[in-house]
Order: sequence, then structure tokens, then C-alpha cells
Amino acid sequence: MIKFDTYYIQCPRCKSWMEGHLLISSMVNQSILYSDGKILNDGYITENQKMIVCPACNHWSWIEKHEEPFISKTKPAENFYTWNSWRFYGVHFGSNEGRIALVNHYKSFLEKSEHNKDQEIYFRRLMWWAYNDLVRNKYQASIERYTSKEMSFKVWYRNRKKLNEGEKLFKLHHADFMENLNILVNLLKDRYTPDDEEYESTNLDIIEMYRQLGDFENAERLLNETSRRTYFISRIEEKVEERDDLVFLVTG
Repeated sequence: MIKFDTYYIQCPRCKSWMEGHLLISSMVNQSILYSDGKILNDGYITENQKMIVCPACNHWSWIEKHEEPFISKTKPAENFYTWNSWRFYGVHFGSNEGRIALVNHYKSFLEKSEHNKDQEIYFRRLMWWAYNDLVRNKYQASIERYTSKEMSFKVWYRNRKKLNEGEKLFKLHHADFMENLNILVNLLKDRYTPDDEEYESTNLDIIEMYRQLGDFENAERLLNETSRRTYFISRIEEKVEERDDLVFLVTG
């Protein structure tokens, strides 16, 4: 059974309350890792939502850390908005339309709000993930998913239709996907140096971004410079050798 820690956020402008949930890691049954670094625990994204849009007055609030004074564990006496009414800005992020709506939210934040480099990296990374969500589980459309009896024909056919629609949308928005990823690569290259703790993990992110950009030469160059040899890296190497530029499931 999935369990959450509940917290509450009060809008600084209209004082409305919003209920939030943080997944309790000790209660997670299954974790899934994708090549773009997105991790799902029991189907829930592990990243805390830092940009909060109040469902009552549409005020934007940036919350760097989910802790007091921005976060309260005490349930307010007033009515509050439920988690599903405000997280991911109220969009149905499990649908293809919701994924494009998420991209448009991130674009809006970048165009209409003041933000620093770290905040831009945050938005552009989530935009990358939202675009990838359109094709993230493409492997589930294969006929083997049905013939292996993993799912009924009705479920497989419905999933396949949704995945095929997602692939069409991904191709339609591919130029924007590439532009965002190019900007994100340059932001990360300028942000971290070898002295930073995040440098090594960021370098792996950049390798994956080069692969998804179809820049296999730069991906190979950075892979050859990487001394670490893990299952994750070996899977990226395989995809680079195959000249495959789509996000893929690593473990789960």
C-alpha cells in the first residue's frame, strides 16, 4: 500500500490552503528508472514540484525546499484544495494532451517569470521529461506485450493507440524538443565544474542529452572519457552504438 506524508501550503497572495503529499520512501514497492533520469516510485514522480500555482487566484510561488516556513504539517481549520487539484497545475499528466499542456506551462514560466539559471535548468529538465513522456513507454506497443499474456488484448490495444498518438505528437513537436535540449545542454555545461559534487552525474545527463539530440559523436567522446562502468552507462553505450535516440527504460 502506498503511503504519503501530508503537508499544507498557504498561498502568499490570497491565503488559500493547498494539501500536498510526499511519498514515504520506505513504503515504495517498485521503482522505475529511465535513461533521461526520471524516476517513478509506484508510478509517482520523485521530484518535488517547486513551482506552485494557486488554484484560487493563479498566483505563482517558487518553493525551493519543502520545509517550514513554506510548508506546514498542521492541518488548517479552513477548507483546502486537494493535491490533485493543483499538482502539475491541474492537468491530467497521464494523457498525451496533459503532457503537452505541461510543456506549455513550463514555457510560460520561462517566458513570463523572472528566474535564475538553476530555475531555468529545473523547468527545462521537466520540459524534456514531459516531451519524453509521449514516447517513454513505446516498448509497450509491441505485439509481444499481448502474446506474452502480460495484458489482455483490450488493454494492449488501448495502450498501443495512446502510444502511437504520443509518437505522432512527439514528431510534431520535435523541433521544440531539440531546441529545449540544446539550451539545457549548454546551461548544464556552464553551470558545473569538475570541483562540484554534481559534476559527474551532470556529465552523464549531458551524454544522454547528446544521444537524444542524435549527436552520437559527442556522446561517444564523453563516454570514452568516463572512467565509471555501470549498468546504466553500458545501456547508454548500447543505444549510442545502435544510433537510437529515444528515451528508454533502464530498470523496473
